[in-house]
Amino acid sequence: MPVQTSSSNPRQGAVIVLLVVMLPVLLILAAYVINIAYVEAVTADSQVVTDAAVRAAGRAYIQTGDRDAALAAARDAANRNPVAGKVVPINMNDLEFGTSVRSSLEESYNFVPVTSEEELGNSVRLTTRSLANAAKPVLTPLFPTMGTNIEIRPQRTAVSTQSTMDVALVIDRSGSMAYASDETPDPYVNPAAAPPDWTYGHPVPPNSRWLDLVASVNAFNGFLEDSPQWEKLSLATYSDNATPDCNLTHTYAQISNQLDAISYEFNGGGTNIGQGLQSGLSTLTNADHARPYAVRVMVLMTDGHHNTGTSPESMIWALKNSTVTLFTITFSDEADQGRMAYLAESCGGEHFHATDAAQLQEAFQLIAKRLPSLMTE
Repeated sequence: MPVQTSSSNPRQGAVIVLLVVMLPVLLILAAYVINIAYVEAVTADSQVVTDAAVRAAGRAYIQTGDRDAALAAARDAANRNPVAGKVVPINMNDLEFGTSVRSSLEESYNFVPVTSEEELGNSVRLTTRSLANAAKPVLTPLFPTMGTNIEIRPQRTAVSTQSTMDVALVIDRSGSMAYASDETPDPYVNPAAAPPDWTYGHPVPPNSRWLDLVASVNAFNGFLEDSPQWEKLSLATYSDNATPDCNLTHTYAQISNQLDAISYEFNGGGTNIGQGLQSGLSTLTNADHARPYAVRVMVLMTDGHHNTGTSPESMIWALKNSTVTLFTITFSDEADQGRMAYLAESCGGEHFHATDAAQLQEAFQLIAKRLPSLMTE
């Protein structure tokens, strides 16, 4: 008699029962793993927002010295960068204002809070205490935690520091600088404001671009004097040739005095921008005056076109190799704006254009406000 076999397999039923029993457990484990990964992602995003907010706060604080403005800037950055759809709360007790300094490029910055609201610093530290200590967690897990207490309370810290800087001013003293900003230079016609017997070598005429520039540089220096940092300034000027007129110094009056001396005996000449950059770089790398831990910045101003001597583009590698950030200003519409913008972009800076004295002064002040800041924690 043949053996009869059944098409049903009792093991299949057991596996189904096992799956039914284990599926909730697997789902719970999956939810737990996803929650843990989510917490890590939210924590990382919180650090990104903290960095963005403290940069904004630091920039506002350096520009205004106003702590309320710094708080408003930090909140604005947080509002524009929500984490998991929620805005990271930032209150005044999350911010600390102080100074950050280091003694060499190899050392890290050390943040020290200032002792009074009247005392200005160069740094802002943001710690997300309001996020970490909120009565109810601002951020919550994706899935229910089945009794497991998973709270997302990241306390992140970041410091934005307006860095210590050595700044070289590289200034055009070519012949066209003797003319007013609304004049077209003509080698056969003296500036309109010049005395009848005026010639190069005499004091520069009134209303000249040069005197507009001197006033703008003095305003720039004044802005830096009022800042909480201790910048050093140097001066190089150029026409047919360039000269390093003043080594890096904390005494900004030396810069003004040298510019005044050029005003009293204005010789004019061509426009050798490349050699001007060389002279400016020599002041930033002079070991007797430059600080090894300082950020190097150069501000180049011209009212015309490079027309003699060393190509400005040939200096790009040297500037970048010496970690110099280059800002450029063109003054007057006959200036070579495209070339100067290219130089600035190539060396990590910005280009500004001015057509009159007010715009020139504004350009220098904007540069002062844009001088590099660092994330130092």
